[in-house]
Order: sequence, then structure tokens, then C-alpha cells
Amino acid sequence: MTVRFAITIFLLNSLMLASTFAQNAPPRPPINPPVNPPPAPPTQPALTAQEIELHLQEIIRLEAIQPANLTRLNIPAITDEKAQLGKKLFFAKNLGGMQSVACASCHHPSLGGADATSLSVGINPVDELDISSEDLLGHMRFTGDSDVPVIPRNAPTVFNLALFERGLFWDSRVERLRNGGIATPDSIIDEQNRRRPDANLPNTATLADAQARFPVTSPEEMRGEFAAQADNQSLRNELVARLNNEVEGINTTWPEEFAIAYGDNQVTLDRIFEAIGEYQRSMVFINNPWQAYLSGNTQALTTQQKRGALLFFTPARERGAGCHACHRGDNFSNERHHLTGYPQIGLGTGNESSTATSQDFGRENVSQDNLDRFHFRTPSLLNIASSAPYGHTGAYQTLAQVVQHYNNPTQAIDNLFAAQGGQPFSNGIAPYCQLPQIAALMDKNNQSCEQVFPNAYENSLEVINYLQNARAGAIATRAAFRARLNLSAQDVEDIVAFLHSLTDPCVENRDCLAPWIIDENDEASFPDNKALIAIDHLGNAL
Repeated sequence: MTVRFAITIFLLNSLMLASTFAQNAPPRPPINPPVNPPPAPPTQPALTAQEIELHLQEIIRLEAIQPANLTRLNIPAITDEKAQLGKKLFFAKNLGGMQSVACASCHHPSLGGADATSLSVGINPVDELDISSEDLLGHMRFTGDSDVPVIPRNAPTVFNLALFERGLFWDSRVERLRNGGIATPDSIIDEQNRRRPDANLPNTATLADAQARFPVTSPEEMRGEFAAQADNQSLRNELVARLNNEVEGINTTWPEEFAIAYGDNQVTLDRIFEAIGEYQRSMVFINNPWQAYLSGNTQALTTQQKRGALLFFTPARERGAGCHACHRGDNFSNERHHLTGYPQIGLGTGNESSTATSQDFGRENVSQDNLDRFHFRTPSLLNIASSAPYGHTGAYQTLAQVVQHYNNPTQAIDNLFAAQGGQPFSNGIAPYCQLPQIAALMDKNNQSCEQVFPNAYENSLEVINYLQNARAGAIATRAAFRARLNLSAQDVEDIVAFLHSLTDPCVENRDCLAPWIIDENDEASFPDNKALIAIDHLGNAL
């Protein structure tokens, strides 16, 4: 689909807007003139750069798209004392039950605010020789007591976490309720099967504060076998005792750090997670070319990026890509959950399906409503080019694969697994096998690609079939992806180019990110001897 339209009609419509807008909201101008197939003749000239500019400006006006205004969110600066304390806590392996994992192990600023793996590796990390490697991050980090990662999902970036106002995690299991309270996995479920606000949270808790309390409770992520019989709150209190020097053999200066941020040296559970939350909320990176364009710099985007923007913001019914239907607002996310049919690789969350017990029902695991089966929260697209791989299992390595998935979900799954006639790995080299983490697991375990996660294709196919049945009306769902796109290869390239315009250069510049990172220069002054000083598989500092 080439971006074309009848410029005469467009200009006429533009002249008439002023007189008609007060009575009726004008329809968004389509990228192409309305055609009831066949499509526009191939001889029709493509839009000029000037026409693209005019058309994009008109869409921006009609959609009332403005430069981001984050004043209401009260974003802290990284120099704020609580954010500084939170940074140190974020890199503290003493918050991991086995003292081997920190929050930054899966969410390092140098790795796009995530970990550059499809499926995260938390506890008991080793290298390819099975040597304990607590500070090793990236796709060559392995799980010591398992041949495969035991965490079932891809780590979302913590960049711009402050812009989420409704829910965090892929399934929004930490969620702002309509009454203003925050529901979490610790919430009580009432008689109507509704989650109530988490009574453990202070009234001032932010979503980031609430979210930070849960990775430490996960046996796969940070807890391990520590305090295995303790409930979540008791476990957290045991971690507080470590930082308070109440555990024999642990001697820290954490109380002095808390005195700087809070005025006294009390180390409390609420203070720990508030500080981590403030550090996470300080990581706002939105100074990208798209924001510059919205602020009046029309040269901030290339012509190709502008073509991609036209496709992005134009609905599918008007021959666009319709991305804006879900990726809206300053954060490029409507924060809702959708069934989009992304590949299901990994061990899953234990949901039983027609193929195995390695499925992941997504939002249904939180809502307990099968209308939400296979639904996952819309991710932000800010800095998306710096946070590969993509999807809730990190099954797509490139943005082109992601866009092609929406163009034809079934074909995208077959392409990923090199499937032909329902037989995976039968049509050349499968891109799935080239995912850095999958390739590394194949080498380390001396396995074929099919052996790493044997049910990967079948589980992915089940999700796609579920989506197709929902589209056909055979299955009731909350929000299935229904658009039928017809994007050309050029369209895909243009959309990907636009997505790159959402990248803040700071997230790709180590010097710019330095204020958010603990490294070897901070080790001597760190409050204990358990700082995460991250390296990649070549031994380079991150």
C-alpha cells in the first residue's frame, strides 16, 4: 500500500474545514482517496514531501496531538535525595533473597531499561560454563539450575514507567482502581470476585512504589528459596532486617543513606519501596525527534518517518495501519489489554491448554475472567527501538517483525518458526532460532532449536487460532485485534522509521545515562558489599 491521495480533494476539504467544523467534526482525511476496490491505480503519483507534511499536520490537528506535558505526574529528578537512595537500592543484591540478584539485573539502563533477553534470568545466574556470574547481564546469562529460563515473560523497560497511570506489568497485576486505590497480588478478593486496594500500601503510594514490592517476592525473579514459607509481607520485613544490620554477618551503612533521604536513619519497608519507585519514576526519556516535530521543528523527522507517521495515525478502515487506536497519548499506550496473538514461547505461567501446561493466559490470570484470555497490556512505544526483543515473551527481535505481525498474525507466526503446511522448522532457517537467547541456549545445552522449548510453535498456533476464532465471532473476548491490514513492504519500512523517531538519544548514550547507573566507580562508597556492577558476556562494563 503506497501512501497516496487526491491532493485537490484534500485542499478543498481543508478550505471548507473552518466553516463546517463548528457544526460537525470533520472526518479525518484518509491517506488515499476513498476507493471501493480495486485500489488506486499504480500510475497515480506518490505524495510529494510537501503534501506529506500538509497531510500529517492536518491529522495532528484533528487528533489534537500535543507535545507531552508531564507536569501533572510530578516527576522527580534523578538528583532528588529519594531517587538517589532508590538508585542504590535498585542495584542492591541484598534485596534478592539469595543475595545474587538486584532489580537492575533485569532492568539495566544500559540495556534499554530491560535486559536484552527474550525471557529474563533471575536467581542463580551462571555463564555458558555454568560458573556463577551474578553481575553478567544479557543473552549469555543463564539459569544455573535449569536448562531454560524459568521466568515466563520478557522484562518490560522501566524507562518512562512514570507515564503509566493505570497498570504495571504485562497483565496489570498492579493496577490503579477507579476509587484511587491500588490493587496488587496481595489484594483481598471480595465476594464479587473483585480485587480490593492492597491494605499494605500507604495512602501516598505510587504505582511504581507498589510495583517495586513484587519482584522481591518471586521465587524465579529475586527471592529464590529464601524464607520459602513466609508470606510476602513477612519476606519483605526480613529483607528490611538485612539493611537495618539486624542480621548476623551483614554490616551495612544503609541507615546513614536513609537519614540523607528521610531525615532519620530508620530503614522501613515503605521507605525502601518508595525510594525505588522514585528512582524508577525519574527515568523519563522523551526528548525524541517526534516531540521536537510536535514542538514546531518540521525538519526533526525525515520524509520517510513522516510517511510512517501518516500510516501510524490513520485508521485501518481508511487504508492506514491503525496503530494509534491502541498506542495513544504521551506514553503511546492506552494501558488496556488486547488479544493480538503474539507468539507464546517459554515455560508459560502454568495455564493448562489444549497443547500443554506451558501456556500464559495473560490478563485472565489477574481478572479470573476468560474474556481476558491471551490479553496483554499495550506497551509504550517510547524508545522502542532500544528495547528489543519484543512481545510478552520477547519472540520478535526486530520492529519489522512486530509490524508484520499486525499485518498478518498467522503468517507472522509461520514465518517466525519457518513453518510450512503446519510443520515448523521446515522452510529454511527460522528467525526464532536466531533470537540471541535461543541461539545461546542451543549452543550451551547442545540442543536443536526445536528442543529448547518443544511446545513453542504449538502454543503460538493455539493463540493465533484463538484470535482467529475471536475475529470470526466464535469466541467471546474483551478486545481482540480485528483490523485487516494490507501493508506493503515499503509501508512496513516507513512505520519502523517512524518508530525510531520515538527514541530519546539519551537512552543510547552511556554518558547521558550515567546518573542512573551504579558502576565500578561507586563500589567503594556503596552501602554494602553486594552492589550489582554489571558486565556483558565479553566482560565490558555496562
